Amino acid sequence: MGYFNDQKREYVITNMYPRRELVNYLWNETTVCKCNQFGGGFSWSSFGAERRAIETGERNVYVKDRDSGTCYSPNRNYARLPFEKFEAHIGLGYHTVISEYDGVRVEYTLLVPPKGNFIAYTVRAYNLSGGEKHIDLYFCNQPQPDISGHEAYGMADYDEELGGIHFPHEGFALDSEYTHLFLASAQKPFAFETSKDRFCGAYGSFADPESLREDSLSCKGTSFEMSYVGAMQYRLTLAPQAEWENVWICGMGKSREECVALAKENASRAAFEKALQEVEAQNAQYSDVFRMETPDAVLNSQANIWLKRQLSLGKTWGRVYGKGFRDVMQDITAFISFNPKLARERILNVLRYQYEDGNPIRMMQPDMFYPYNDGGVWIPSAVLAYLNETADISVLSEQIPYLIGTSAENSGYSKPSVFRPYEGTEKAESVFQHIQRAMDYLYSSRGKRGLVLFIGGDWNDSLNNAGRLKKGESVWLTIATVKALNEFEEILRLYQREDLIADYASKKEELKQSILVHGMEEDHFLYGFNDYDEKIGSDENEYAKIFLNPQTWAVLAGLLDAPSLHKLMDTVEKRLRCDYGYMQCYPSFRKGDDKIGRVSYFQPGLVENGAVYNHGVAFKIVADCLLGRGDIAYASLKAISFDNPKNPDNGMEPYAVSNMYMGPENPYVAGYAPMSWITGTAGWLYRCVTEYICGVKPTPEGLKIEPCLPSAWDRLRVTRKFRGGVYEIEYCRGEKASVLFNGKGVEGTLLPLLKAGETAKVTVYFV
Repeated sequence: MGYFNDQKREYVITNMYPRRELVNYLWNETTVCKCNQFGGGFSWSSFGAERRAIETGERNVYVKDRDSGTCYSPNRNYARLPFEKFEAHIGLGYHTVISEYDGVRVEYTLLVPPKGNFIAYTVRAYNLSGGEKHIDLYFCNQPQPDISGHEAYGMADYDEELGGIHFPHEGFALDSEYTHLFLASAQKPFAFETSKDRFCGAYGSFADPESLREDSLSCKGTSFEMSYVGAMQYRLTLAPQAEWENVWICGMGKSREECVALAKENASRAAFEKALQEVEAQNAQYSDVFRMETPDAVLNSQANIWLKRQLSLGKTWGRVYGKGFRDVMQDITAFISFNPKLARERILNVLRYQYEDGNPIRMMQPDMFYPYNDGGVWIPSAVLAYLNETADISVLSEQIPYLIGTSAENSGYSKPSVFRPYEGTEKAESVFQHIQRAMDYLYSSRGKRGLVLFIGGDWNDSLNNAGRLKKGESVWLTIATVKALNEFEEILRLYQREDLIADYASKKEELKQSILVHGMEEDHFLYGFNDYDEKIGSDENEYAKIFLNPQTWAVLAGLLDAPSLHKLMDTVEKRLRCDYGYMQCYPSFRKGDDKIGRVSYFQPGLVENGAVYNHGVAFKIVADCLLGRGDIAYASLKAISFDNPKNPDNGMEPYAVSNMYMGPENPYVAGYAPMSWITGTAGWLYRCVTEYICGVKPTPEGLKIEPCLPSAWDRLRVTRKFRGGVYEIEYCRGEKASVLFNGKGVEGTLLPLLKAGETAKVTVYFV
């Protein structure tokens, strides 16, 4: 498929036609751009509760040789011509497609700048031949000016002052102030087009646009269009070895004047280069926080570069289609070391979406009202991770409002997800009180067995009808609450609230006893009970006799003694493992059950119904490490890697992580990975590698080194930046476990703190 170029922090795709389109994302704090390997996709900007499309569909370059009449797309190659070179370079914040054909080299790059509501593009054309080239070069995209559904509001035409095409869409009582789109060019085009029908032909397509057969594009404006294009034609004469270059930006504004100002400021080569340098510098800063050199070159590339990239998308945009509370919290937890200041801001912002009863909304921007009940369990781990990285206790005193009302009165099973302005309480409370309210809510939201209620569901979104009557209870969520209370106890100590520890320890013990009495069955934990007192995840069931997450989270929560936890994980190995990971449940449901929810209606092996759900596998890898099962942890990690030889042609991008691989019980698509990037797996895998396998764990007192390494590794190196200091750590296999700090022995595993600017040499001997 391609190769990693770690020196340039790129992945280079060389097979442009794999099993499915390969996905890349570019983004800043307000704008997201999705690309396939050819550069096509969508983009939009967000303004608080509003989301506004910029473009969607093809983003193409075309080259027409005026002497021979040959016409093709150098980035899309619809006809699959025999290009001498055809690559996509996936960089940190940019996406470049390079092709060479018929003596012409074209480099096409997309970029989302660090700030701004626009996408930038550049094209370089080189004459590689020994003779003069006479070519027409075209650039086109598909702006989306319609924000009303009324085509009669829309028009498009070339605007000389703008230096490009203006797409206004002003109308009556529109929901958005951003009524103007534009495509601006650094160089004035020879000709332009605004109508898709004229560009492609009424019955044509982007694969062979009819307008390119003419000498010139129409140079006409348009109105009342279902689909617009922004297309520009440039008439070039290139001497041997000469090159031509241009820059475009496509963005939005509240007025024509705002669009003109954005175009003049940003539609230039200098502005593009400046933005590219800023994006690369920011990502390089993230890359340098943790770097490792292990015997596994692929894992090095993923941990040093690509997992960081993916979880950074999540910490800003959640799952892109919406900012899930649990999703953003998990990615923030993994992101904190890269930029603690930004992570702090994110935590404070996300906590505003907690209702007054302590239970957060499931998703914001757009707001989703379905009453999932697990949001609170993700709060202590995120805040504790921040405290471990920074020792900044002041964050616990920050005052944050709540969403008005309770989760019960604001929830709804039929309410659609909607974009709406944030409505918070006038009274704010401290971050500490937000955590406390979350813990109190979970403890109070329990059923007759003393287990936490499902209500609309928990982490397993698809168990969405097991507790609608407010009787169904989740064993997993109760275990997760125990884990959250463990973390809350640590926060209580740091915040010097030891007076509360006994009370919450008692509540935690009560929950544990409820789990052990009602949630345990033979060799595994149940998932829960539905509203009708029927077990979920029991050997009594016809389907889904065992689920993965209750077993792994029992380890994360320290629910049992070590021998019992080992037996539990042995059960996971025996009953849930397959050639490419661990199934979320087994056997898959094969008929729908309204007392369970949509998971039972999914086809076997799909999503939560028996897929290798990688998020759950990441939890499992952490559990392995906590039990010292280094070889199993590493094998589990490699099982879900794109290059697992037992799962070839899975479709997965090497530079990203998939939500799932279709489970082995599916007869059609077993092993296929269709959903990349949009998953919490990346953040958990990053922590698996850095904090648990390499064992570099931040604490308020300093870094601890507690590795859990595979037996095949004899030596590795890690560099970790921590509170301004740099720890250069070398791991060596030895006869006895010990740690040297600048050549001197350290008692235990805690490293001394460094002053800002200091560097320490650490040697870790492991058996």
